[in-house]
Amino acid sequence: MGMERGNISAGDTADYTEDQFLGNALKITQPREGFRAGSDAVLLGAAVEAKAGESLLDVGSGVGTAGFCVLHRLPDCRLWGIELQAELAELARVNAEKNGFAEKTSVLEADIGTRSSFAGMSGPGDKPFLEAGFDHVLTNPPFYGKGRARSAKTENKTLAHIEGSVALPEWLQFCVARAKSKGTVTVIHRADRLGDILTALQKGCGRLKVIPLWPEVSQSAKRVIVQGVKGDKSPLELTRGLILHEKDGTPTAAATAIAREGAALKSFL
Repeated sequence: MGMERGNISAGDTADYTEDQFLGNALKITQPREGFRAGSDAVLLGAAVEAKAGESLLDVGSGVGTAGFCVLHRLPDCRLWGIELQAELAELARVNAEKNGFAEKTSVLEADIGTRSSFAGMSGPGDKPFLEAGFDHVLTNPPFYGKGRARSAKTENKTLAHIEGSVALPEWLQFCVARAKSKGTVTVIHRADRLGDILTALQKGCGRLKVIPLWPEVSQSAKRVIVQGVKGDKSPLELTRGLILHEKDGTPTAAATAIAREGAALKSFL
């Protein structure tokens, strides 16, 4: 790929862009074509609340944007990422170094549908990865089931958008399994998959919180964030959610604070 850790060689610059997130606080290198991180990753990162020293796991981490948004706001945490695609996993390592997170980030190239792909990998406390528990698991799974969307022009976008061998219920069950008792699982997804998300998470989590993301006040929510606590028995909460744009299309004050200043989502619920 011609890539050097921490930068990209001159011959590859046409294939990648460097994009700024959180008011230019994060610089993220990602493929020019194919799947590209955007506002969903920022909103997912804003939804995670953690204490100093706690562990984070980003399942399907791509180039690392969501996890790095958390580390920017909560720098005393430790981040692991799982990514199937070698190119994106390497870009996540590049981005960790570029943004000063290399010492607190581990990016694992693995297939969550194949347990053997985690052989030799470790999690918190240097435990074998599949035996370790994480304080917080976050994920932005592929949005479309098989046969529900056309393949994209690039393989990395197809894999990121369309479920492969691991369907959404199994993906979320993997996330729940990786969380510690009383750890959180946080998901961002399409609003029309909310039923599937709740069905999967309710098998291991309680205190489920549903956060609708409204494009603007007169439109139905197209995205939701769902967060649960593993092993908790508290009832579900439907929050008032977040309106992302004013009627004229400009971002709301809350959306701006999250996107530009790295504010926590809980401040606006």
